[in-house]
Amino acid sequence: MSELVANPLAFAIEEFNVAINTHGNFTYVRFGRDLDRLRLRLQDGHETRLVRRLTDLDGGVTSLFECESTGAVILVREDHLCDVEDCDFEMGDVSISARSHDGLTATITLLEFDGEDPDEFLGSIHPG
Repeated sequence: MSELVANPLAFAIEEFNVAINTHGNFTYVRFGRDLDRLRLRLQDGHETRLVRRLTDLDGGVTSLFECESTGAVILVREDHLCDVEDCDFEMGDVSISARSHDGLTATITLLEFDGEDPDEFLGSIHPG
């Protein structure tokens, strides 16, 4: 009989972190907003495949993808920032782990999410 885990959600998230941290020597991390669009694009894309996904009790989604052309692993974490039910503003981060610098660069280019204007991105976090 297996042991019960005190916090299964924490255990699952730690498994995601172990997968991304042990995959390769080259990593890239970026904070972002509206990452649900990126997740859906990765799920429907031909270059990536969904390895595992976890939805927590607060509606946060953590997804692990593998890029088949570069061999990189992509971890997408989405969190809700407000406690209001109809608030759909989400923030999170994307982590990419690759075995080579070329693979990392190719994966970042493939995702095409790095072209946002930094001022526009920061301005959207703190509306004036």
